[in-house]
Amino acid sequence: MPRLAAPVWITLAVIVGLLLRLFYPTFIWMHERFSAYDSFYQHGWLIPFACAWLIWQKREALAVIPLKADLRGLILLIPAMFLHLVALRLQVGFVSGFAFVFTVWGLFWTCLGFKVLKTCRFATLFLLFMVPLPSILLITASFKMKLFAATLATHVLQFIGMEAVRAGSTIHVPGISVIVDDTCSGLRSLISLITLAILWIALLPKNTSMAKKWILVVCAVPIALFANIVRIVVLVILSAVYGPGVAESFIHGGSGFVVFIVALIALTALSRLLVGEQVDD
Repeated sequence: MPRLAAPVWITLAVIVGLLLRLFYPTFIWMHERFSAYDSFYQHGWLIPFACAWLIWQKREALAVIPLKADLRGLILLIPAMFLHLVALRLQVGFVSGFAFVFTVWGLFWTCLGFKVLKTCRFATLFLLFMVPLPSILLITASFKMKLFAATLATHVLQFIGMEAVRAGSTIHVPGISVIVDDTCSGLRSLISLITLAILWIALLPKNTSMAKKWILVVCAVPIALFANIVRIVVLVILSAVYGPGVAESFIHGGSGFVVFIVALIALTALSRLLVGEQVDD
């Protein structure tokens, strides 16, 4: 396989075309999940571009690897495609989504060689973060998280001197009650921030230890939860002072964005604390 020779490009174009056709129903399903009003995966559109960018960062390492087909990759490719066909038959979207990622791995291995797959393993594995989990799992997690968030927010409000009482996912303060709905559960920001944290560790200096990278990823969870608690507390305070109208405009007018910015700032501060002022040469 001469590097960048025309037959190679044509072959790869045909393979990509067949791959897109085979997984077209899966992509339609992902599109619907990404575009849903209550979607937890609105960031899914950005994952393929992030994956391409991560591969681009490996261009120097890839340039010295000889491209060589490796039929051992069929060990992964064939089961992955079979899994997709079964999932398609049973209409299990998330299984088909995972099968797509494994198929990409199999194609890298089969068409380009194991060394190329090994070099691009992180970038291609990152595609997993665009596969939506089952709705029932997300709804259950969101329900439990909003109860947890309402409990913590109530304790914070009591700590700062407000008479707050929780009943289910509703927080009662003098003169008004605020319902912590699925929007305020924090699950959406948690999924997005974990995805960002995984991408973030790829930007850290090469000499950053794996332990520090995992600390950064794990800490994304409490950071997201903390930012969401701040959102709920501010929401309740605004409701108590200015009435429910202001609170509703706040939550629908950008509070989610504010939560993510707060979490991003905290993630940046933690990253600087862990790696200091290291510079990746």
